[in-house]
Amino acid sequence: MFQDVTRLYKEEKDNVKVTLIESQKILPSFDYRLQSYAEKKLNERKNFKLLNAYVTEVLSNGVKLKDGTFLPCGLVVWSTGLAPREFTRRLDAKRNKQGQIVTDEYLRVISDKSLNSYAVGDCSSIQHNPLPCTAQVAERQGRYIAKSLNKEAKSGYVSKPFIFKSQGMLAYIGENKALSDLPEFKLKGLPSWLLWRSAYLTRLGSWRLRIQVPLDWFKSYMFGRDTSRF
Repeated sequence: MFQDVTRLYKEEKDNVKVTLIESQKILPSFDYRLQSYAEKKLNERKNFKLLNAYVTEVLSNGVKLKDGTFLPCGLVVWSTGLAPREFTRRLDAKRNKQGQIVTDEYLRVISDKSLNSYAVGDCSSIQHNPLPCTAQVAERQGRYIAKSLNKEAKSGYVSKPFIFKSQGMLAYIGENKALSDLPEFKLKGLPSWLLWRSAYLTRLGSWRLRIQVPLDWFKSYMFGRDTSRF
């Protein structure tokens, strides 16, 4: 966002300031060395400030912090935790304190006595074994359900409990730098950014997208992003 504004409104670039407020450590699920690297790189940026604080109120002209400090601003971008959708809230199913549907180790809704209902992804939580609400978990659960149902329909196959093994985490921190927290190794900076880009391409569902997306990246790199559709 900062790069887009300074490119489109050069005369205002010295007036644009970004403050990132986080009540705890940024990227708490990453290795502490990668966290420190991210904090260091963010603090090195011009007109950028990383602030460890609690926001208690968002007003039309700024935000108020827990210690009473008022930060004036023209735009607030709020990133918060997940909340259940209206559809899942209306379901007659046992839920945890976060509003997620509770399942057993086979991803079956435990409040359904017939055990013919399943819940996967962010809307659910395995009893006694909660997992992070990430796309990686949801994708694995979806594959598990599809495989189990197909096998059970053909041969009476009895599924094994769902087991999640993390493949690691990737995060982009701007300016062609990223973090890679993988079981085998930790990586940061430009090499991690290249890995992040490559991993993203492998998750695209068709060759058309695998060709189109790199072309879009190249156009954005050469001419900047198209902000007319934001």
